[in-house]
Amino acid sequence: EIIAGAGVGTDGGTFFFGVKENNYLGKGVSVDANLNLSAQSIKGNYSITNPNFKNSDKSVFLDIKAEETDKLKDFGYKTNKTGFALGTSFEYLKDFKLGLSTSSFIEKMETDSTASARQKRQAGNYFDTFLNFNFDYDTRNQKFKTSDGFRSIYSMNLPVISDNNTLTNSYNYKVYNEFFENNITLFSLSLATAKSITNDDIKLSERLFIPSKRLRGFETGKIGPKDGDDFIGGNYSATFNAQTNIPSIFQNFQNLEAVVFFDAGSIWGVDYDSSLDDGGKLRSSIGIGIDWFTVVGPLNFTLTEAISKDDNDITQSFRFNLGTTF
Repeated sequence: EIIAGAGVGTDGGTFFFGVKENNYLGKGVSVDANLNLSAQSIKGNYSITNPNFKNSDKSVFLDIKAEETDKLKDFGYKTNKTGFALGTSFEYLKDFKLGLSTSSFIEKMETDSTASARQKRQAGNYFDTFLNFNFDYDTRNQKFKTSDGFRSIYSMNLPVISDNNTLTNSYNYKVYNEFFENNITLFSLSLATAKSITNDDIKLSERLFIPSKRLRGFETGKIGPKDGDDFIGGNYSATFNAQTNIPSIFQNFQNLEAVVFFDAGSIWGVDYDSSLDDGGKLRSSIGIGIDWFTVVGPLNFTLTEAISKDDNDITQSFRFNLGTTF
């Protein structure tokens, strides 16, 4: 089975093209190969998954990855990263899945002449090995068009072999409620940290950014701390989202849905230079959107107004996305 997908954002920097091929080797074992191209990156992935390894009800997977990410223009660096991940996941308790894996990557980082002296010091070659833990508690009634339940996911990447010893933690929580007929209201919270356990400076590629889907009205990565002209992300991030649909607007169209939403978030922390503004101001926005579920994938329009922002933030009032999710 071969699946292709494409997407585009109005900022011109989110275009991607992806191809994924699925093969089944028998006994439930699958092999997936995919390639994704975007304005800033090329990513290739080859994975083998056995969902029921030796009849143990445990999923075992091997991922081999290679990617190049060019963020010289806006973020001051470029990386080439190659490596693999090997792990397992299984249902530990009812609705609760535990994931354990290890990953190793070789990374080459480059900076250009416009980068600050502090950024240039991070250019070079790296080898990192991590232990990865994932705790997933999922009570949703269904994965697509969820109307009830919640999902709580905590993930941790623990350094084993690393020059910087970056410990990454993330927590994501979403809860769905149907307050009245055909109305679905969603609340979500996302928290993340990236800090060195040996008090070193984490790599530029390990610093945190808030994606535009969690903070609508702002371009991805274009908020928070800056070093010269480059947005450099932070060591800490937090976002909150509230969204509800308006069923009365498109009640005769099953594939159309109107929503209103409120987003808020912040990103802060510059470990490699305490003299830089850590960018910790709260950003928030309110807006309306239309989701159209087409045969080629979800089509989404949003119109957003920023309520609070920093002077350096780059806002984005209108956004259009077309794409498919593998």
